[in-house]
Amino acid sequence: MKPMIDGLTLLIPEKADPERDAVARAWQASGGAVLRIDRFWSPPEVDRQRVRLYGNDTFCLVLAQKLGLELVSPPDDLLLTLDPAWLQREVHDSTLERAAYESFPRFIKPLVPKQFRARVYRGLAELEEECRGLTADTIVQSAEVVDIQAEARAFVLGQQVRTCALYEGGEGSAPEAEAFLGAFARAHPLPRTCVLDAALIRGRGWALLEANASWGAGLNGCDPAQAIACIAEATRPV
Repeated sequence: MKPMIDGLTLLIPEKADPERDAVARAWQASGGAVLRIDRFWSPPEVDRQRVRLYGNDTFCLVLAQKLGLELVSPPDDLLLTLDPAWLQREVHDSTLERAAYESFPRFIKPLVPKQFRARVYRGLAELEEECRGLTADTIVQSAEVVDIQAEARAFVLGQQVRTCALYEGGEGSAPEAEAFLGAFARAHPLPRTCVLDAALIRGRGWALLEANASWGAGLNGCDPAQAIACIAEATRPV
């Protein structure tokens, strides 16, 4: 299915980046225009009805505010609302204060993205050092540590996978990952578009790892010619 890009202008950071550059080329090949912006906090005059965004969080969030745009994103607490069968591991919400009672090591990530690094923490002292300056009631997601054999990413539009690729580990099957993520997308009320990551967990099978916004997710091996359809749907004028 050919993406409807004609007449749309994609705003991306000026700094070169292999994945963003691939998206830009695919966008232009589909009839759209690309505008690279350096001073994104002071954007040029553009037709916000015909503008779409793609870049890092700060770039897109600031531009969306300046231009009166809405960014389409999956809910931050998506994993906490799912049937455990889709996760294949124990995941729960917590706070930095309650994390003192966790059994380490644990994979801990902030509920609000980018507050601190999401990773496996070997002990409480390591977590406290990383989160210095954050309040005790900062909400986090805490998950058991599992043996991940492979990871895959899919760009999803209208509950259908547009492109999927393995990006980590050599033991997984891309078609199996795509089938799993397609089944998940069809079974859940996701936003119009998002990016889903799956992990192949040793002894358990494919599981949903996380969900991200199409406007800010890297390709991770996905086909840019298909991903741009998702990126085009991830920005709306307010």
